[in-house]
Amino acid sequence: MHPEWPLILFTFFLCVAGGALGAQGLLNVMGKGKKMQLASLVTALAALVVGGLSVFMHLQHWERIFNGFGHITSGITLEFIGCIVFAVVLVLYFLMMRRAEDGMAPKWCGVLAIVVGLALPVITGMSYLMASLPSWNTPLLPVYYLANTVFMGGLTALVIAGLTKDDRAKDLGVKVALAGGALQLIAVFTYAFIINGSAGLYSADIQYYFDPTLPDVAMVDRASIVGGIFAGANAVMFWLGVVAVGLVAPLVLTWLAKKVETGKKLAAYAGVALACVAVGGLCWRVILYVVAISIFA
Repeated sequence: MHPEWPLILFTFFLCVAGGALGAQGLLNVMGKGKKMQLASLVTALAALVVGGLSVFMHLQHWERIFNGFGHITSGITLEFIGCIVFAVVLVLYFLMMRRAEDGMAPKWCGVLAIVVGLALPVITGMSYLMASLPSWNTPLLPVYYLANTVFMGGLTALVIAGLTKDDRAKDLGVKVALAGGALQLIAVFTYAFIINGSAGLYSADIQYYFDPTLPDVAMVDRASIVGGIFAGANAVMFWLGVVAVGLVAPLVLTWLAKKVETGKKLAAYAGVALACVAVGGLCWRVILYVVAISIFA
C-alpha cells in the first residue's frame, strides 16, 4: 500500500497532542508544572487542530465524512468522538486553571488530562484494526501509538519546561520520556518481528491467479514485502530512521538532559530529541503502510 500522508500526519499529531496534554496532567497530579500549563495546553490544541485538518486532506470529497458517522462503532466515528472529548477536557482544564486562585488547575483536571491524552491515540490505533490487513490487525498498533505518545509527551514537557524555566518539571519529564522510549523500543521490535514472519497469512496456498483488470501485473511477492524490514527494501529506513535516529539518539539525549540545568539548554536537548522521535515515528508509519498488503492481493 502506498503511504497515505494525510493519515500518517493525523496519527502523528494526535500522538503529539495526547502526549502534551497527558504529560501536563501528570505534572498537575504531582503538584508540578504550574508555569508551563498554558504552553502545554496551547501545544496540545495546535497539534489537535493540525492533525484534524490533515485527515480531511485524505478525502477527495471531505463533506462525505459525515456519512461515516451513521454507525457509532465505525473507526471514523470513534476518532471524531475522541477528538471532541479531548477538546472539551482541554478547554475545561484551561477554565479551571484560570479560575483557581493559585493559578493551578485542580488535580481532577490532571486526571482527566491523563485519561484523554492516553485514550485518544489508543482509540485512533484501534480504528485501523481490520482483518483484511494482517499487518495492522494486531493490538501492537495501538500499543505503538501509546508508546509514541508517552515518549513525545515527556520530551514536549521538557522543551516547555526549559522555555518556561519550570525547574520542578524536569525530573518527571525525563522519567516519562525514558519510560516512553523504552516502551516504544520494545513495541517496534516486537511489531517488526511479527510482520517479518507474517507472509504465510496471505493466501499462501494460491499459486496462480489472473486479474482481468490487471493482466500484465504479477502476483504480489508477499515474503519480500513483509520480510523487507530487517534486511530488504525497508531495512535502511528501519535501522537508520526508526532505530538509530528515532529511538537510540533521543534516548541518549534524554539521558544526558538529566544533568542539564533547566533553561534554553534543556529545551535544546529535548527539542533535538523530540525532532529525532518525530523522524523515527514518521518513518515507522511509512513502513507500516508499505507492508500493509491486503489478504486479497
